[in-house]
Amino acid sequence: MIQLYVLICSAKDDLISVFSRALLLKPRIVSGGIMSKWSEGTINANGIQIHYYRTGGDNTQIVMNHGAGDDGLCWTHVVKQLERDYDVILPDARGHGKSSSGKGNYSTKERVADLKGLIEALNLDRPIIGGHSMGADTSLNFAAEYPEMIRGVFLEDPPIILPGEKLGGDGEEMGDLEDIAPMMVKFFRTFKYMPRFIGIRMAKKAMPSYPDDEIYPWLNSKKRVNTDFIKGGMAEMGLYPTSPFEAIGRIQAPILLFIGDKEKMSLMSVEAAQKAAEANSRLDIAHLEGASHDIRRTRFDGYMPALRSFVDRIYAAN
Repeated sequence: MIQLYVLICSAKDDLISVFSRALLLKPRIVSGGIMSKWSEGTINANGIQIHYYRTGGDNTQIVMNHGAGDDGLCWTHVVKQLERDYDVILPDARGHGKSSSGKGNYSTKERVADLKGLIEALNLDRPIIGGHSMGADTSLNFAAEYPEMIRGVFLEDPPIILPGEKLGGDGEEMGDLEDIAPMMVKFFRTFKYMPRFIGIRMAKKAMPSYPDDEIYPWLNSKKRVNTDFIKGGMAEMGLYPTSPFEAIGRIQAPILLFIGDKEKMSLMSVEAAQKAAEANSRLDIAHLEGASHDIRRTRFDGYMPALRSFVDRIYAAN
């Protein structure tokens, strides 16, 4: 998310140039919809409707929570590697995908309550949970609040910033997390209302190494994100818990923490990850060098083996 915006802003060609060249392209059919064998449904939880996708089967369960502006299908590339052996559930967070609007409330507390309602409504049996960015924040706090309901938790670059740390390594180009909220609002609005074929061109220009089953779900999610979230969600999400390390310390299940490189716009630093490990001896760190905030998208070669090993180990022990 952040990486794409930075790349677009720093690209040699400005938006007008990209728009002009994109007009020369023929529109194409956009893929990235629900996989043919997957199901989807909606449950009532915490006063709203939560939509989800599910690979199904009698396999053990994993719940994956997406980041801000994404939706459940943004996990497609990862889930293709897991669906044969696991029943993977992919909820759309409030204000995202096909779920209800959060009606101005996108706090961590509400997202945790949404996840609890989903797990209970689907009668899941202590699944592994995890997430990226906002979804990592949800998963972390859920695991701390309801340790008896999960077997393990994985966190992909959660928004945990030490005091004095800046985004982007030396902090010269971007400041604190609060500083980028207005920029991200413009970012979401731009892609939501942009003609799809122009969005595809811009996304592929900014993320040339991403496969189509990353590009198309990513773009489709920006079209579906609720305008209520765009207007106020960035300020209301509660992405910046005052004591994330205290929450990490209360988690009783195994934890896998993915971090990238600050210079590539990863949020969590090595120092913050080490502090997290000091807070909980069950936490393992997977530092994937060269990864951006979108760790699974920029270092899939390292991400997928680490995640697979983590979930296999937990279910083998249970």
